[in-house]
Order: sequence, then C-alpha cells, then structure tokens
Amino acid sequence: MAIVLSIAYSVFFLPSLVHAELPASRRPVMMDIEGGTYLRGSLEQPYATTERVHETTVSPFRLSAYETTQALWREIMVTNPARFRGDKLPVDSVSWIDAVRFCNVLSERDGLETAYEIRGNDAVWRREANGYRLPTEAEWEFAARGGVRGAISGEPLRKVLYAGGSDADKVAWYDRNSAKTSHETGIKLANELGLFDMSGNVWEWCWDWYGDYPRTAVKDPEGAIKGAGQKVLRGGAWFTPINLLRVTYRYWNAPTFKVNSVGFRLAQNATAAANLLDKMPSGNDLYSEEASQALTF
Repeated sequence: MAIVLSIAYSVFFLPSLVHAELPASRRPVMMDIEGGTYLRGSLEQPYATTERVHETTVSPFRLSAYETTQALWREIMVTNPARFRGDKLPVDSVSWIDAVRFCNVLSERDGLETAYEIRGNDAVWRREANGYRLPTEAEWEFAARGGVRGAISGEPLRKVLYAGGSDADKVAWYDRNSAKTSHETGIKLANELGLFDMSGNVWEWCWDWYGDYPRTAVKDPEGAIKGAGQKVLRGGAWFTPINLLRVTYRYWNAPTFKVNSVGFRLAQNATAAANLLDKMPSGNDLYSEEASQALTF
C-alpha cells in the first residue's frame, strides 16, 4: 500500500515540491502543463536580436519532470551512448533524430500512438498522436519560465533569469559548479511547475527547425521551415557559462549532431493524460497488486 501511495503522490502532487528523488523505476514522470499566452523572447542585450519579443499562445501539454535518463534510454534502446555513465544521469551524446526514434519506440512500448513518421534524418510530426515527442521551442520556454505561474506578464523580459530562480547554483549545473561532468537529474531545485534541470546539465533538443522569431502573435508554433537545416537546443549544459542558462537563450545544431553535453526531455499532448487515467484502477482496486503495477512510473 505504501508503495502505491508514494507513486501516486509523485505523479499528481510533484509540482508542489522544490526537489525530489528521481524514481528508481524507468517510466517517465509526465507533468501536466496548463496552456497560456505569454511574451516569448526578451529585450535583454545583446540577445534581443535572436529573441525578438512576440505574443505566443501554447495549448495544454505534458512535459517530463526530468531529462531523459540513461536508465530509461538503455531499457528502451538497449545500448547506452552516454559519455558520462550512471542510471540517473541524463543520457547524452544523442542526436535530434536519435531522440525522435526513441520517442517512437517508447510510445510503442507503452501502447501509445507514435508521434513521428521518420524519413531519413527528418520526421513528420503527427500532431494528434498521444505518444511521446519532443517539446516545441515555444512549449519549452513557456514551461522553463514557470508556465502560468511565472511566464505570463504584461511586459517583455528585460532581464532574464534561470529556470527555477535567480541563483544559478541552486537550480543548474554549469561551468562553475559541474566539475566538468553532467549530474544526476533532480538534484537541483525545480521550477514553479516541478520541472528539474531546465537550466543546465545537458542541452535539450526541441522539435523546431531554428529560424527568426515571427513579428506577429502566434499559437502553437512549430518553428521555421527547414531553412538552414538546424534544430533548436535549449537550456545550456554542464560546460556552458552562466549566460547560456537563461530561459530565453536559443542555440541550434544539425539534427545529426551529438556530443556529451546534449540530451532531451519528453513531451506529450495533453490528451495523453486522459488515456493514462482510463487505464488506472479506481475504488477499492487502488490498493491491489494489479493497481501497484499500473501505477509504476
């Protein structure tokens, strides 16, 4: 009974915690992110050129509380590409296309619709699929800034902070405190939504092709047309200086690029939460052995 209760608590109440132990089990902990409209980007110099402020609306979605760990990657893909080894460390040295393939395989394991039709080193996103996927850049920034609890304001950002607060050492692993390695996810403080390591540790792939921000309001943007052929990376990493931890900072690289400072975080459409609840036991069955297995994350 105690096991079931602790698992249920981690799924439904984690946003109220400031830090938590990464679950030893290997199913992602997905957080429900309420949608909203915010002013994406910033006016902070010298970054404002690539961070053009514009009104952006994102629909509700789900995002993993943690960067994808090596334990989860190895269970799904068998091999482990990471340079820095440890079950609770984020997987690193994965390309954008590697991450997309992983999302599909994990979705198949969990009985969900695959989100991507993979075509060589590119993919087509099936927007209505309930399976795992990469967050869009707009979703990623909205969540990193705290969603409806932190990202929404009437004025553009003039001074950008980090995911979870203004003290980088409390919320992020970066060049000054990392000892030149990645670290277990979930050790630093979470942000307002219960998301860990949105700043620092490893860069995180987003779905989007990189391009200039639009000049007008947008809803659920998917990024630029392929253009220069670079995919968006966000969040900074264990080796980056503090300014690259900013929640609005944009980086990019080829979809085949892989290095020991790059990983990713899983997202899902909000409808996936309803599918999970449909599979969950109710009433007196909550404490059965079958329920314990159903609630293992």
